[in-house]
Amino acid sequence: MPASLLAPALAWSGYLRRRVDAHPDLAAWLETAARHPVTPNALASWQAELAGAGAPDVLPVALCRETLRKLRERTFAALMVRDLAGLADLEEVGGAMTALADLAVAGAYRSVAAELAAVHGIPRDPATDAPQEMLIVGMGKLGGGELNVSSDIDLVMLYGEEGETDGPRRISHHEFYGRLTRRMMPVLSEADEHGQVFRTDLRLRPDGDAGPPAWSLDAFEHYLVAQGREWERYAWLKARLIPAQAFPDSDAAPQARQLESLRIPFVYRKYFDFDALASLRALRERIRQDWQRRALARNGVDSANNIKLGDGGIREIEFVVQLFQLVRGGRMPALQRRGLLQALHAERAAGLISADDAQRLEQAYRFLRRVEHALQYREDEQTHLLPGDPGQRAQLGAALGLEAGEFERTLAGHRAFVSQMFRNAFRLAGMGDAEDSGTPSMAVAAAAGGNGDAESQLGEQIRQAYGDAADDLLRRAESLLDSHRVRSLPESSRRRLEALLPAALAAARQTGAPAQAAVRLLDLIEAIAQRSAYLALLAEFPDTLARVARMVAASPWAAQYLTQHPLLLDSLIDWRTLFEPLDFAQMAQQLAADLDACRLTDGEPDIERQMNLMRDVQRQASFQLLAQDLEGELTVEKLADQLSALADMLLAETVRRAWPLVNKLPGAEPRFAVIAYGKLGGKELGYASDLDLVFLFDDPREDAAEVYAKLGRRMTSWLSTMTSSGRLYETDLRLRPDGEAGLLAVSVEAFEQYQLKHAWPWEHQALTRARYAAGDTAVGARFERIRAEVLVQPRDTAALRREVLAMRDKISAGHPNHSGDFDLKHDRGGMVDVEFVTQYLVLCHAGTHRVLVNNLGNIALLRLAGEAGLIPAELAQRAGDAYRTLRRTQHQLRLQGTEKARVPQDQLVDERAAVDALWRAVLGDNPAAASNPA
Repeated sequence: MPASLLAPALAWSGYLRRRVDAHPDLAAWLETAARHPVTPNALASWQAELAGAGAPDVLPVALCRETLRKLRERTFAALMVRDLAGLADLEEVGGAMTALADLAVAGAYRSVAAELAAVHGIPRDPATDAPQEMLIVGMGKLGGGELNVSSDIDLVMLYGEEGETDGPRRISHHEFYGRLTRRMMPVLSEADEHGQVFRTDLRLRPDGDAGPPAWSLDAFEHYLVAQGREWERYAWLKARLIPAQAFPDSDAAPQARQLESLRIPFVYRKYFDFDALASLRALRERIRQDWQRRALARNGVDSANNIKLGDGGIREIEFVVQLFQLVRGGRMPALQRRGLLQALHAERAAGLISADDAQRLEQAYRFLRRVEHALQYREDEQTHLLPGDPGQRAQLGAALGLEAGEFERTLAGHRAFVSQMFRNAFRLAGMGDAEDSGTPSMAVAAAAGGNGDAESQLGEQIRQAYGDAADDLLRRAESLLDSHRVRSLPESSRRRLEALLPAALAAARQTGAPAQAAVRLLDLIEAIAQRSAYLALLAEFPDTLARVARMVAASPWAAQYLTQHPLLLDSLIDWRTLFEPLDFAQMAQQLAADLDACRLTDGEPDIERQMNLMRDVQRQASFQLLAQDLEGELTVEKLADQLSALADMLLAETVRRAWPLVNKLPGAEPRFAVIAYGKLGGKELGYASDLDLVFLFDDPREDAAEVYAKLGRRMTSWLSTMTSSGRLYETDLRLRPDGEAGLLAVSVEAFEQYQLKHAWPWEHQALTRARYAAGDTAVGARFERIRAEVLVQPRDTAALRREVLAMRDKISAGHPNHSGDFDLKHDRGGMVDVEFVTQYLVLCHAGTHRVLVNNLGNIALLRLAGEAGLIPAELAQRAGDAYRTLRRTQHQLRLQGTEKARVPQDQLVDERAAVDALWRAVLGDNPAAASNPA
C-alpha cells in the first residue's frame, strides 16, 4: 500500500505515531492488512497468528489475555487507517469492533471456564445432564452490532438451571457462574503492558452492583416481572446473546429461546403502558442533564462540545429511534431491530418517520459517529468531546476530509436538526408531549386532589348532571368502586379510577346522549379496571376520554367493540391519524415486514404471534373506518369497499403464511386462488360479516389435490381460530362444488365442469356476485373466464324464473318475521328482492349484453339494465336509490346494536314501493303487494 494512505491517520493520531515509532513492524503490517476490509474472518486469522503455531483451541488464561490485547491493537490501528483514508464505512468500523468484542468475550469465557471446570467440574442441566453454558448478553452498542472504536462493553451474565457442578470439589451453579464472571473481567479489562481489550461494565444486570454477578433465568424473570423499570426496557432493547461455547456437546438453544421469550414482551409491550410516558420523559430529561452534571464536575466543559450527550448529539438520535421502537414495537414486530440504522429504516418503511426526516437523521448519525471515531483515534480514549481550540478543531475537520468552515457548518446543521427531532420526539411518536398532552379536567383534579371522600364527590356530580337517571348511575359507579376487583387494585390504580369516574361522567354529559354514554363508559371502565395502562390513558388524556365518550354515545355497537378490544384505545391519542384514508399498499408492505419479524429463536415462524398480529391489524383498520363512519365521512358503499379491500389483503397474506406450512416441494409457489362470494364477492362487507369463500387450484404436481386441501384447511384455521386476539373472520365454504360434501379445494378444471354441467341455478345466481380475491393471479384469471362463460350461457328464462321464485320463497320461509315490523333485508320489498332481480337479469341477458357480466354491484347493474332497455331506466334509478337507502338504514341500525334490521311498517314506504315495482316489472306479481301495501 502506498505510504500516502497511512498519512491521514499518522497526521491525526498521536497514539498511532507513538505505536509505529515503538514498533516499526506495525507499520509494515498495516501496509498490507489495511488493504482489505476488517472482517470477522480477518480477525480470526490475526488471532491465530498472534497466538502462535500449535496453540490449543482453548488458550490458557495468560496467553488469552496477551493475544486479545495484541489483537485489539491491530484491529484499532487497521480500522483507523482505513477509516481516515476513506476506505471503511460506518458498518465496517462498528461491525469489526463488535466482532472483536464477541471474539474476545467468547475467548475469555472459554479460557476461564476451562480453568474453573478443571477444579470444580462442569455445570450440568439437572433435567438433561447436558453441559450448561453461561449466557453472556451484550447490551447497548455491543448488542446492536455498532460498537465505537474505543468503547466500553456492557455485559449481563445469565444461566439456565440451578444445580451443582460434577467435579470432585463441587460448587453450586450460582457460585460457579459468579466466579466465572469475576475471573473473566480482568482478562478483558485489566490494563497491563499490552494495554487492555475492552473496559467492561456489569451494572446493567438486575440490582446493578448490589446484585450477584450472574443470575439464573428464573430469578431474572421474577426480577423483570416484579421490579423491571422503564429505563431497563430501554437498556434491554438491543440486548443480544453473544455466541460463546465452553463445553463440548452443550446446547444453549433452549435457554436462548427462554431468554428471548422474557426479553421481547418486557421491552415491546402489546398494551403500551401509559404510566411509562412520565418515565420516558424523565429519561429524556436525564439524557440532557446527567452528562452535563458529570462533565461540569470533571472539567467544566459544557454540552456544546459533547457530540454524544450534548444537544443534538448521538444519544438524542438513539432516543428518537428507540422511542418509536418502545411505543410501537409491540404491535409492529418489524421495528424490533437491535441496530439503530436498521430500526430507523424500519420506522421509515412503516411510515412512522417521514423519508426526509429519516434520511436527515441517518446522515446526522453517520457524521457524528465518524466524528466520534476520529476523536477516539487521536489518543485511543473513550471521549466524545470536541476540541475547544479552533486549530485542533480544524485538524479534526481535515482528518475527516473537510475544510474547517465546512466542518463547522455541517456539524451545526446536523446537531440543530437532531435537537429539533429530540424535542418533538413524543409528538412524532403519536403520544403528545408534556406541553401538549392536555390538562386534566376539573373532575379529575377534584377527585384526585383528596378533598373529601371520592364517593361523596362522585355522587354529588352525578346528581347535578343526570337528574332522574342519577340514582341508577350512582349505584353502578359505587358498586364498581366497592367491587372486589377494584378493592384489590394497587393504591395508585384505585386513585386513578376514583379520578376517572367523575371525569367520564362529565365527558358523557357533553355528548348528544348523556345517559346512554355514561352507562357505556362505565361498562368500558369496568372492563379495563384491572389494566392500569388504560386507566392511565383515559385519566391522563382528557381529549381521548372525550373522544371515547362521543363514540360510545353515537353507537352502542362501537361501545361494545371498544370494550371487547381495549387495545384500540391507543389509537385515540393521535385522533388525526384515524381520519386518514387507509393505504392498503403501505399496510400490506408493513404487515408482511411485521409477520416476517415474528420468528422463534431457531428462525422458524412464530405462528401464534403472526395470527395475533393479523387480528390486531384487522381490528385497528376496522376501528379507523369506524371512526370515519361515525363522523359521517364514509358512505355505506365506500365503507363496504374498504372493508372488502381489507379482507382481500388479509386473505392474500394468509395464503403466503399458510403455504410454507403445507408445501414440502422446495421453491414451489402456490398456484391457488381464493374466490369470494356473497358480501365479500359483491364488495358489500360489513364490520362483522362472514366470508363466503371457494378455494381453487391449477397445478400439475402429483400431490396437488392433497397439498391444496391441506392449504385450504390451514387457511380456514388461520382465519377462524380463536386466539388471545380474537378471531380474524368467520368463514363459510359451503358454496364450493357439492357443498359440504365436496372437496375443500377444487381444481379449476373440476370447477369448470361442475359449473357448466352440474350446478344448480341458485349456484349460478351466487356466481353473479363472485370474484377473484387473493392468491395466484393466473388462477384468478381462469376463474374469471369460467365465470363469464357460465353467465353468458343461453337459458330457458321461464325455467329460470321458476327456480328464482322458488329460491326466494325458500329464503322467506327460512327468515320468518312475526314482529309486525318490516325486515329491511328479508321481507318482500326489501334488499333480497333487489338482489334476486339483479341476478335474474344477469343470468337472462348477459349473453346479449356482456356488460352485465362485470361484478359491479346491484345499483350499477340495475342502471346498466335500464340503459340497455331491459327495464325502464326511471325504475332502475328508483330501485337503485331504494336499495342504497335500505343498505344505509340497515347499517345505521346495526351501529345502534340492533340484531335484526327492522323498522315500523309506516317507514320506508316509497323505497318498498320502488322495489315491489321492480320485482313486478321483471318477475311478475310479488306477494309483497298483499302483505306490504304501499
